[in-house]
Amino acid sequence: MGKVIITTAEELDSLIQNSVRQALKEQNLEANLPASNLLSIEEACQLLKLAKQTLYGFTSKNLIPFIKRGKKLYFRRSELETWLNEGKRKTNKEIEQEIAGKPILTVSHGK
Repeated sequence: MGKVIITTAEELDSLIQNSVRQALKEQNLEANLPASNLLSIEEACQLLKLAKQTLYGFTSKNLIPFIKRGKKLYFRRSELETWLNEGKRKTNKEIEQEIAGKPILTVSHGK
């Protein structure tokens, strides 16, 4: 059995308030961190919804931006989001709008 601590209601109230304040302070600090923070391999897998093995394969083929320090891999959230967006395929509507806004080039094979 653990230690039993005897305290007053005021001391207990103060301990709880301080603990809650500290937890909220830590949560706010984490929420205010810049998006360029480094992610671990596990965090990158969660963000990209990829298996760890798949992500390791992408890094070994240099298909994804990463940082290697010693045996550890790190990823910048902003770079991973950019990488994801590079793989985005345009909708037919986007393609049509792009074509409508640009002159159509023709190639003539004159003699």
